[in-house]
Amino acid sequence: MKRILIALFGTAILFFTLVFTFGTLSIKKGEEFKVAMVTDFSDVNDASFNQACYEGGKEWCKANGIKFNYYKPSSISLAERIKSINLAIDRGYDVILCPGFALGEAVAEVAPKHPDVKFIGLDITKDDFPPNFTLTDNITVYNYREDIAGYIAGYGAVKEGFTKLSYLGGMPSASVIRFGYGYVQGIDAAAQELATNVEIQYVYGGQFFGDSEIYKYVDNLYKVNKTEIVFACGGSIYTSVALAAKENNGYMIGVDSDQAPIIDRDYEEGICITSAMKGIKQTVIDKLDDYYYKGKWEKDINYLGLVSSEEPEHNYVQLPLATWRMKNFTIEDYKILLKEIMDGTKTVSSEIQDYPVVSEYTKVNYRGSIK
Repeated sequence: MKRILIALFGTAILFFTLVFTFGTLSIKKGEEFKVAMVTDFSDVNDASFNQACYEGGKEWCKANGIKFNYYKPSSISLAERIKSINLAIDRGYDVILCPGFALGEAVAEVAPKHPDVKFIGLDITKDDFPPNFTLTDNITVYNYREDIAGYIAGYGAVKEGFTKLSYLGGMPSASVIRFGYGYVQGIDAAAQELATNVEIQYVYGGQFFGDSEIYKYVDNLYKVNKTEIVFACGGSIYTSVALAAKENNGYMIGVDSDQAPIIDRDYEEGICITSAMKGIKQTVIDKLDDYYYKGKWEKDINYLGLVSSEEPEHNYVQLPLATWRMKNFTIEDYKILLKEIMDGTKTVSSEIQDYPVVSEYTKVNYRGSIK
């Protein structure tokens, strides 16, 4: 009987070893493995989440000798997004990076038909997929606690001394709203601590790019509403904010990636005091690494946020340390704030159904959408 049990146990070990090995070997290696990206409304030079995704994919592939390419739909229609994804699949790409809520429906249409292709979605919520759609095993999605990123940017701005603030979102997607509502919460928290009255102009552009109409609106915020700083949250919509800030001696906050260097170069040095960043680039690198080398695949929808207060550069939502320009709100103050959020001393709500509740120190003017 003992020999039979030993034999059965050995067979079981062999079986699970073969299953694990098969799972690992099923991932193509070297030149056979290819990664593609499909853009949403913007291009890979938007200085925002498309560019961050592109840079992460390109960097990882170059470091690992993997072929990488990106596909930009010829228009913003669902049909063209589906066409671009299918084109990448037809050309043999194994992993498709899909940044932005606009790609939700396209992934839902294509992914179930191609179970051997992996889809990594970024900034795609459950509501961006069709109603009652169940994510297939080849889809993984990473979202971020944008509310925390907005909170720390707004908190820091008020601690720095700004009292007339504005928020310009792109289109009111879940991530854009979380950024904005977190920004309001952070502003109010700092205003209460300082016992300072602050005012916020809150508006959406209705698009993810800047133009003359957006510029005129932001110019008016600086001139008429006496706005001191604008949080520009929506792809390349920052271009209109940067131009208006330059011409009005104003300031701005960037989004998604550290936008200070590009704004310094193209507009005026110093007007971007910080950026509410999401670790999209690092997410792409980390998750491709996990899948390619470890066979690890986190299906379903996942949320990423804070992991360290002492080493904030490792967080998936953060302010950039390399271009730190605030003086009254220091990096040490920033680390203390992160610790308070992580230990629950300060709470940040990710709720987007209702406006954030604010104190008597904060007045918020919700202006709807420019377009």
